[in-house]
Amino acid sequence: MSSPLKRLGFHYFPDESHYTERDLEQWLPVLLKLSARWLVLSASPKRSIPEPFVRGIVEAGIRPVVWIKSGMTEASPRELAPLLTSYAGWGVQEVVVFDRPNQRASWGATDWSRPDLVERFVDRMLPILQLEKSVGLNPVFPPLEPGGDYWDTAFLETALQSIQRRGQTSLLRKMCLAVYGWTFGHPLDWGFGGPANWPEARPYESLEGIQDQIGFRTFDWYQVITKTLLGVELPMIVVAGGPGNAEAARERPAQTVSEILRVLLSAEVPDSVLAFSFYLLVSDLDNPAYPDAWFAAPGEPKPLVAAAKRMIDATGKQVTFQVDKPLKHYVLLPHGALTDDSWMAARQLAQDAVVGFSADEAAQAKRVTLVGDEAAIPPSVERRLAREGCQVLRVGQLSTPAWESVQRKRS
Repeated sequence: MSSPLKRLGFHYFPDESHYTERDLEQWLPVLLKLSARWLVLSASPKRSIPEPFVRGIVEAGIRPVVWIKSGMTEASPRELAPLLTSYAGWGVQEVVVFDRPNQRASWGATDWSRPDLVERFVDRMLPILQLEKSVGLNPVFPPLEPGGDYWDTAFLETALQSIQRRGQTSLLRKMCLAVYGWTFGHPLDWGFGGPANWPEARPYESLEGIQDQIGFRTFDWYQVITKTLLGVELPMIVVAGGPGNAEAARERPAQTVSEILRVLLSAEVPDSVLAFSFYLLVSDLDNPAYPDAWFAAPGEPKPLVAAAKRMIDATGKQVTFQVDKPLKHYVLLPHGALTDDSWMAARQLAQDAVVGFSADEAAQAKRVTLVGDEAAIPPSVERRLAREGCQVLRVGQLSTPAWESVQRKRS
């Protein structure tokens, strides 16, 4: 992995009520200061998150993961189709549908008690995965409860075998897994290496001296399952992780978060883990239900934030000097119409540059010139490029006589 910061993310609010323009203005700067690359957004199967909020996150260089946490009987491909199509068009790459299908509460007593639970899950899940693929999203298998009412590793293995048996191997190879990353009060190396290191582990049993997947390294165990069945390690996104409900971890959330960050920012987590989203970025108040939230409000960080930011900033400085950019210079133009003078100035700039409208392309350049004021190219784009290790110069809406001034600034 090119940068250890690239997997750092957060789970936003635990509800769907904070997607206004004001919310974006308040929280986007916070996320950028924390070098967040991923943001998990809770969503409804009935209506979409507002487009401006989603696009604002994407344009800032943060990868949103939309999570529709409906019950197993509440979301159908027919009602999801327009939502998934819209999200894909706005720059979203992953939408997670459902939560913990290996838990009784996700089904209801009647559905849970019927035979062939995993097959019935695949009956519901497979059309949604196919729909995600068809609209340009990455298909995502929903997160399982580690352990769970139906043992998660057995559920995952059986579900993947069922999808494979139905002739969907090509879809499987494009799929990623959503995963939980709670510590459950265990040390972070609990279960390290998966079943190869702990062959005595048994479902529903806690044996003295034997470790299992119920800990931070759940992904090690899932990785072995996918590699064994498919011959490849499927990418994984930790959609919610951290101290969790373990009493020992909740008593010292700052220490636990720092320990997790140290591991994430090192080489101790496999590259197949694309993202780790700390739960929770913020709760409205100092809610005892969320003692490990990083913020109570935009200007009210919890004590753990200061220590965490020192680690993030230190790693960011190391990464910045290691970035190898394939492009020398990129001139980023606004999507709106340019004046004739601005086009002439842009052509002058383009003599040694690639010219375009894509912030993603611009991030591949050592030096980026922004043509446009902050209304044309938002400050969030400028901050993102700087964070990506680009040397950024904003020249505003140029007129041709201003070209010599630009040249002096560059030199």
